[in-house]
Amino acid sequence: MVLLLKNSFLRGLSEKSSVLLNDYGLPANIFLRFFGAYFIVSAYELMTAQGLGLNPVDDWKNFVGHFPLLTKAVQTLLVFLLLSVLYRVLPEKFRFSDSAALIFGSVLFSVLLVFQSENFYLSASVGIVAAVFTVYAVSKISGSLAGLPLLPTLTVILLTAVGATVFISATSIASHKIFGTPCFDMGIFVQTFYSLKEHLNAVITCERAEAMSHFRVHSSYILYLLTPIYALFPRAETLLVIQAVFVEAGVVPMYLIAKKRGLSGFELISACALYALCSGLILPCYFWFHENSLLPALLMWLIYAADRRNIPLFYIMSVLTCLVKEDAPLYVICIALFMFSEEKSFKRWHGIIAAALSAGYFIVIMKWLTVHGDGSYMTSSRLGLLMESPESGFIGIIKNVLSDPGYFFSLFFNEKTVEFVLQTLLPLMFLPLLSKKLNRFLLIIPYVIMNLVIGTGYGYAANIGFQYILGPVCFLIYAALRNACDFSPDRRRLFIAAAAVLTVVTTVSTASGKLSNFNYYLDTESLWKSAEECIASVPEDGSVLANTFLLPHAANRDEIYEFNTGCFEKDENGRTTGIKDLEKYDFCVFLKTDEKTSEALPFLMDAGWTVYSESDGIFAVVFVSPEYLQTHPQA
Repeated sequence: MVLLLKNSFLRGLSEKSSVLLNDYGLPANIFLRFFGAYFIVSAYELMTAQGLGLNPVDDWKNFVGHFPLLTKAVQTLLVFLLLSVLYRVLPEKFRFSDSAALIFGSVLFSVLLVFQSENFYLSASVGIVAAVFTVYAVSKISGSLAGLPLLPTLTVILLTAVGATVFISATSIASHKIFGTPCFDMGIFVQTFYSLKEHLNAVITCERAEAMSHFRVHSSYILYLLTPIYALFPRAETLLVIQAVFVEAGVVPMYLIAKKRGLSGFELISACALYALCSGLILPCYFWFHENSLLPALLMWLIYAADRRNIPLFYIMSVLTCLVKEDAPLYVICIALFMFSEEKSFKRWHGIIAAALSAGYFIVIMKWLTVHGDGSYMTSSRLGLLMESPESGFIGIIKNVLSDPGYFFSLFFNEKTVEFVLQTLLPLMFLPLLSKKLNRFLLIIPYVIMNLVIGTGYGYAANIGFQYILGPVCFLIYAALRNACDFSPDRRRLFIAAAAVLTVVTTVSTASGKLSNFNYYLDTESLWKSAEECIASVPEDGSVLANTFLLPHAANRDEIYEFNTGCFEKDENGRTTGIKDLEKYDFCVFLKTDEKTSEALPFLMDAGWTVYSESDGIFAVVFVSPEYLQTHPQA
């Protein structure tokens, strides 16, 4: 009898204990809560270490000595208890706090660890760890993640895109203000827009050292549409803001596509983060300005039009895309053929029509550039590995690819492109490749041609920091979304969540380093303002020879030329004997510390040139020719 009472008492006590533990989410959530607490404490240590100047990777021994394990264990226990109390007081429908804590802690830890490291492999390593824990946490959330209402979802997405736009604009402008933007690819576009504003043509002098239309190098007629904006704000900074806006504006069609595909709530936020925080879209903005930066917004609207079978919008965006650059029709052809292969109604034939028109435009514009402009050089410099001779052109390239596909395939991967492939596909969890549907690989063609094949011989194309990825990465993101949507809902949300985490961590690692330019400008602002005032003193009607990093600040004029080693005259022994065509310049805007300035100075003095203005410190100096002073005595 006593034994029965004892067993009954123990059973009742066990049941009460079990109920009490369940009220606190134990033991079901013990691992979620423990790892969440652990990463939150680890993130706190990283924040403390940053204030002390301790690097947990490069200076790990001192880091370990400064943060004893026993202290960390106690702090982790305290956070664990706080999370337990939080779980207890939350309403039942919000009792995913442990999963949220693990996601928050692991991602925050990873972001802090890689902040301003600019180390892709470090970010990939910790990003994968954070993604694994995120997948584990998401899998433990019962029900759907779609419960977040539309307004908060939209707010988070817009704040993310606007925040990225502001960040890109501020940091790229700071890079320009500290004279970190050269003639290529900043000065040429400043002068191009000046020419469009003043003369409605794109005739510039700093691109080929002679008066020549930029449209004879690239058929970027869409720049006319941006000219009114530049006319209102005729500054280089305007172009950098336009670039940031066009890159991030693609999040709107991305949102519409994802929403129509059935994503909502946290899944929708994660999908839009794949676009808004993609390093393949953000990092090229620091290669100054380029017409390719207009592609993301245009292509995402083109993809949206194809996805929703909006035929009028599809043709409008096809035309605008083709006007970005001579190679842009490739994007239209690929998405048009993709639409044709997917659509079963009469609308599919619009894909064939658009593809045919784009191909025709491509052939015509390339022929025109070859005959009247710089088309042969641009083709041979990009696709020279597929050409028997520079004269063979695109017809020769197609013939060689069809004749020897093995050689063409050999260009896909090599030591130059493997890291690039990881940088572009790993954050997307390789989703663009995970499909059994052959037509989906039409979306990969621009990436293969524009980046992998061209990048084998032209390294900039296989570098995530240059503008050649801006178009292909939009197709990769769309392919990733489409392939993920083919999965079951549970599997889809795990893949998208993991991809979003990897995207955030890898982008923070690389893009956060750009803050150094912003901070440097704030610390030395007076120096740069003095240099700006010095350069601004040069009359607009003067012909200028300028150092490459000073040129963009003086490019709002009809004649400006880049000062490089080719500007010197040499004798048969290689000794400098003078400056070529010195008589055609009115002003020389030189960097005081440049070796070329010291080399040119004696020839300027011998020719009677004098100092016109100079900035504070040892930065910029402007020389004026005696002829200009004679004809402009007021100068």
